[in-house]
Parts: sequence; structure tokens; C-alpha cells
Amino acid sequence: MKVVVLGARGMLGSAICREFVAQGHQVTTVARDTDGGADMAVDFRFDHTADALRPVVKGADIVVNAVGILLERDGNTYQQVHVDAVGALCQACQAERVARIVHISALGVGTGLPGAYMASKLAAEAVLAAHAVDYAVIRPGLLMDAASPSTRLFAALARLPIIALPGLRHAGSSRLAPVALNDVARCVVRIAGNPKALRRVMELAGPQTLSYRALLQHLRTAQGKGAALWLPVPWWLMTLSAWLMQRLPQNVVSVDNLRVLQAGSVSGRSETARWLGREALSLDEMDLLGVTATHALPPPQPSPGRGGSRSDIASQAIRS
Repeated sequence: MKVVVLGARGMLGSAICREFVAQGHQVTTVARDTDGGADMAVDFRFDHTADALRPVVKGADIVVNAVGILLERDGNTYQQVHVDAVGALCQACQAERVARIVHISALGVGTGLPGAYMASKLAAEAVLAAHAVDYAVIRPGLLMDAASPSTRLFAALARLPIIALPGLRHAGSSRLAPVALNDVARCVVRIAGNPKALRRVMELAGPQTLSYRALLQHLRTAQGKGAALWLPVPWWLMTLSAWLMQRLPQNVVSVDNLRVLQAGSVSGRSETARWLGREALSLDEMDLLGVTATHALPPPQPSPGRGGSRSDIASQAIRS
């Protein structure tokens, strides 16, 4: 298949690119600029019209949209990046007869969680459903990988002698279903190549559900640390801390992220095992403290041209 991946320099986007290349597909990588080795540059702050995106998706069988922002800053807004750009992408893909759009959303979307971030993610899913192009919406759970900023943050918190736990009653009891980054990337590739039309949402979570405290304890034990002092902190104070953190130059902590943690990030209908063909990796099986970099784009590929005939799988997907 000929695949275009937008957001190819992101943590999940780069893992998806590597998996497509490993499976023998022709991949065009798209990022905000080409300085990091991407094939094409698209900036959703400005490139959110169909005319701007048609040259990007021209000739593609599958388009994967892994673009997303956690915080609104540097001119990025949820409306532009998560909603307007997705609408333009749908129009561009329809005009260029792309077989399928695989769109990366977030677990917890559609559950009534407040906040502009979740609202924009839900709006993007509605935009996809309103267009004629076949689509698959992927809602991954808490992504775990040694190169992930959030995994590194959790590992750093777990090393502290005093560890803050959100909530005074049942502190640190929020439920999580962490899933390995590469498991999600492999699912995305298999979903992209599915020969039947999809037009639906798929949730991808890990095989085990555990509390936030248990996750930190797991990471603490893995780092050879002994007993810690667990300090319950009221949710209002945690929210204030997250609000202050949003003013700092970081892209890991936000008030909306904290809301997801408070509500819990689990799935009652995860399809990870179905698309993997096996059970997803458990925490014990993940290399969360390794030093192997997993954030790089795949090496440039020979480009025989993006035109030509489409693969049978991709052409079936638009008609099934």
C-alpha cells in the first residue's frame, strides 16, 4: 500500500511509520517541517484547507492522521488542529479517492469528560463520520514506551522519596489500562489494511487494569527503589498544579489530562488482542526503562512515484 502518515515525527506517528515500513509498505512521512527528516511539511495552524492538503494525499491508498496537540500554544488551537484540519483532510482524501483515513483519537472521548481537548477530539470524530471516505478512529489508552515523555514522567515520579497521590479518599485509585506503544502501532497497520469498509471507532487498551498507585509502584520496583512515602493530595490542589504547569514550556501535563486520570483511562471494549492476533504486552513484558531510541523516523525509502495502480486491499476498502 501507499501510505501517508501525518504527524510522523510524533511518538505514535513515528512508531506507525516504522511498522508500515517493516511490513513492506511505501510510506510518505509528513510533519510540521522537514528538518527532522520528514518527506513533506504540513502545519495544521495554516494548512487546514482541502486545496492545501490535496497534494499531500495525492496517490495514497491510506492516510493516517496522528497529528494532535495537548496544549494550545504557539498559535495552535484545538479547533484548527483537531477539527478544521480533519475536515479539510476528509475533503482532500475524498477528492483524491483515498481508500481510508485512519485517525488517532484518545481513549475517554465520548464519555462526557469536560474540557476543550476532549470536546475537540469528539468533534473531529463527528467530522469523519459526516464524510464519505471510509475511516477508522483509533482511541488508544495510556501509551507506554521507554521513549515516551509521559512514561519518563511516571518513572521520574516513581523514583521520588515522597510520591503525591491524587485524591484524599482512595488516593491514587484511578484505574488505568496502559498499552505498549508498538502494540498500538501494529494494530494501526493491520486496521489500515483491513479489506472491508470500517467507518467505526476502535479502542485499544492494555490487557491489565491497575490503579495509578500500582503503576507507580511497578515503575519504582523496576528501578530498584525501596519503600516510599505516599502522600494523598486533594484533587483541587492537583488541578491547580496542572493549571500552573500548563504555563511552563512542557507538553506532558494539562488540566484535561488530569481529568482523564481522575475519570480513569480504561476500556470495556478494547480490540487490541483482536487486531494483534495475540494478547497485548503486559507491564512486566514492556521494556519501559530501556535506552533504545524508538522515536526516530524510518530511513528514507526509494520513491518510485506516488501515482500508479492502487493495491487490491486499499481499493476494496473504499467499495466494501
